[in-house]
Amino acid sequence: MENGDAVGFVEVGDDLTVTTNSPSQIEMSVLNGYLTQFTSQYQLASTIIKVDPTQAKILQNPPKVSDSAVTVEKQASGNEITAFEYYAIAMIAMMMMFGINTGINVFREEKVRHTDVRLFIAPIRKSTAIIGNFLGAIFMQTVALILLMTVSQLFFGVHWGQNALLIFVIYFSLLLLSVALGMAVDVFSNGNPAATGAASILVQVFAFLGGAYFPTGDGLMSKLSPIGWVRVGVRDVMYNNVISASFWPIALNISITLVLVVVMSYWIRRKEVY
Repeated sequence: MENGDAVGFVEVGDDLTVTTNSPSQIEMSVLNGYLTQFTSQYQLASTIIKVDPTQAKILQNPPKVSDSAVTVEKQASGNEITAFEYYAIAMIAMMMMFGINTGINVFREEKVRHTDVRLFIAPIRKSTAIIGNFLGAIFMQTVALILLMTVSQLFFGVHWGQNALLIFVIYFSLLLLSVALGMAVDVFSNGNPAATGAASILVQVFAFLGGAYFPTGDGLMSKLSPIGWVRVGVRDVMYNNVISASFWPIALNISITLVLVVVMSYWIRRKEVY
């Protein structure tokens, strides 16, 4: 040990004496591991001898434990999911957020096809026209959501679990919000083509803050983005089985959607044009 050929010397007597010669941090960690294991075995031997000295021979020839004697089952938690599972959750949320483009094109297509005039003079309330177009716009996005969740589970191993329907509702509430937001952008901008570009930038900002491109945790950044609060809610429901985690994103998304629909109805009724 003095020549540096050994890390340390352990003398076992009435006391345990350890002598070292300036070991490195790694060597000291290995030595501590050996000493901890030795101490545990020594305490076990002392206890066995005190309880039943005839069983001391077990220490010399300990029975071998089969590999199947102990099984460990561990449920995945929201902090230990794989990268693919994380991005599957986040990217589906981002795809639902792109429903904003669908919302923008709802009234724009009416103008291109020149059906907006007939819709305007039809004997129906403006709110009825808005809600009808709104429901029609979300149909294809709903089909896309079902396909994304199905394909990710069947072919890529993302197990949505027993709360899959609740997770679908969380994503669907985000879809409602994105379509309503797109319609609002088009209505309030009077159909300005620049609104499409602005909406795409807005989605990218939401994706950046919400963790669609890189993990952002559960902090302030995620709370500023619909993608973020949906991602966190889906994760907690899916892996931690926290049902209450779905209440916040669903309630917030639907509340914002209702506000946008009401404001659009008032705006259109006041201007009397689309």
